Amino acid sequence: MSIFTKHTVDTAPAGASDILARVEDRYGFIPNLASYVAASPATLNAIIGLSENFDKSTLTPQEQQIVLITVSAMNRCNYCKTVHTALGRKAGVSGLLLKAILEMEELPDVKLNALRNFTREVVENRGWVGTGQVDAFLASGYSKAQVYEVVMGIALKTLTNYCNHLAGAEPNPEFITMAEA
Repeated sequence: MSIFTKHTVDTAPAGASDILARVEDRYGFIPNLASYVAASPATLNAIIGLSENFDKSTLTPQEQQIVLITVSAMNRCNYCKTVHTALGRKAGVSGLLLKAILEMEELPDVKLNALRNFTREVVENRGWVGTGQVDAFLASGYSKAQVYEVVMGIALKTLTNYCNHLAGAEPNPEFITMAEA
């Protein structure tokens, strides 16, 4: 049981109701994370802004989900692991690949493995990665801009993972169903 309130469009503080309505339009329901974080309209707006900007990155939808699942697995966020497994499936990430990402196993695709490994290095080393790790990422076919896009994805997931840990958010049934499909 969380000490935090799960808000709806009707109960959210001023400034959060409109954001929750946008989130509900996007998913068809209000994800539990958003309902808790609505207590802080500024934080909810930051999450939505980061998410919308990450969606616009040059990483493919599959690559975006690999970054987000990797960070969520490293931060042991069961809520986000479930959500991004569901969204990963929707983006076309295979069940075999999802399992390998979640279990931090070698990925069969060399380029995607480089993405996952670079994401892990940045998270584990808090951004202090050497030129060798950056060079390996670039050599696998990614751009210098994508170095920063990975960092943006890490920032997004760190924010949501920590909010979920504090709120004790459980995955919505809709996400569980999608993740198990």
